[in-house]
Amino acid sequence: MASNKHHSTVGRRDFMKKLGVGAGALGLGAAGFSSFAGTGFGADGFKDLDEMMASPLAERKLPFWVKEVDEPTVKIDWDNFQAFEGPEKTLFNPASWENPKDYFDIYNRNIASTKKNVQENVPGLSLKDRALADANCWGWGGRSGADLAAPWTGADVKSNPQWEHPTMFYTPEQYGVPKHKGTPEENSRMVRTAGRIMGAADMGFVKLDEKTKKLLWGKIKFENVEKGYADPSKNKYVLPDKDLWAICAVIPQSLWMQQYTERMSWASSNTMSYSRANIYANRISVFLRGLGYQSYGGDTESVGRLVGFGVMSGMGEYGRAGILVSPQWGTNIRTVMVTITDLPLAETKPIDAGIAKFCESCKKCGEMCPSGAISMEDKPFWGGQADCQAEGIKGWYMDSKKCYSYMLGGEPDCSRCQTVCPFTKFDEAVVHDLIKLSIGSAPALNTAIRKMDDVFGYGVEPDLSKTPWDLDPMDIPLYGLDKSRK
Repeated sequence: MASNKHHSTVGRRDFMKKLGVGAGALGLGAAGFSSFAGTGFGADGFKDLDEMMASPLAERKLPFWVKEVDEPTVKIDWDNFQAFEGPEKTLFNPASWENPKDYFDIYNRNIASTKKNVQENVPGLSLKDRALADANCWGWGGRSGADLAAPWTGADVKSNPQWEHPTMFYTPEQYGVPKHKGTPEENSRMVRTAGRIMGAADMGFVKLDEKTKKLLWGKIKFENVEKGYADPSKNKYVLPDKDLWAICAVIPQSLWMQQYTERMSWASSNTMSYSRANIYANRISVFLRGLGYQSYGGDTESVGRLVGFGVMSGMGEYGRAGILVSPQWGTNIRTVMVTITDLPLAETKPIDAGIAKFCESCKKCGEMCPSGAISMEDKPFWGGQADCQAEGIKGWYMDSKKCYSYMLGGEPDCSRCQTVCPFTKFDEAVVHDLIKLSIGSAPALNTAIRKMDDVFGYGVEPDLSKTPWDLDPMDIPLYGLDKSRK
């Protein structure tokens, strides 16, 4: 099989640590960056080391003390082996018990114990612990971005028949305790902690006021009601007219998979992230319900202008390609998931990491966009007159129909603007943190940094003769997510 040069078995940072050499020892000041030109240290790590160390065999590798045998270590009498009838005969079905009452006695003891622990606020078994456990255990329900009403229920059990099992989604009222109480700061920390468990790479919080309400879809209205409701037949979606916050989260994509974006089968880094995003959305909804609070939206495109919420929540800046650019994740994040709630939260403010300024001189996403959809104007501008655009932002406006036509008009799918962005890099790159520091504090170096991005080989057209199928499976990051990301 062909060897691979698109992954790094030993990253630069780990390798330097093993040698006892840090970035400072290499003299990587602003003038020292150019010394790496032509050394073969490309965007994907030490290619020669990868060639030597990566296994070419696509087979399972076992530890040296483990051996394969013809028969398992448990004895099996295949002649008398009995096939099981099905799930109705398993332990979890009361009908399979000789006395079904025994099953329900155990079940009821579990419910009673759970309620008692919640009522007594036992550490690790409190209301918020239980809410998070329910969210992670049962949070996979069905959502549809095309059906705005689907996530517009606040995780209401009555409108979601698949959630009617009595062990699922207990509310504080069912536990016999008041809903969760905490300061906005405490609540924000709690939600951020839960969000990381649920799959959010980063989170921010926006208070809905007269300004930020304009980020919501125009069809969403506010009424003097206790709970929101939806009437799809009238295209009507209502939120309660009271203090509300937007929980904003981004879901990580696989930068490792993004390297193969020209191959349709491996361009699913973005679409795979959508599936994880929807799982997250259900989990955060169940979590909020378990705390005693409402939730609305949460699905992709279900409430409004998602990049705008990402900017206002401080998770990133508006970039040239019209997408959110994160200081930590670059553009390698899949959309901004927005869930509206009445849980009081501490707002997170917008940020300035030098990203928008860098976009003025970079233009790499525009230069490498195969559809020519991304603006090449030097400075941001007031736009919004074209289709699929809204006025009120001084930024770069892309030709979205041109992008869409290329992206879905044939093979391959396209994420090139995300892949080539200088902010979208493996954290194992020795100079990467220094680059980000320079962009945020010394914008005069932006043009040179962009050129360095090319010199280091980032974002170049990949060698299509090399495929991930040639790798040892154990060298592939689990879920394709990169271990270097924090």
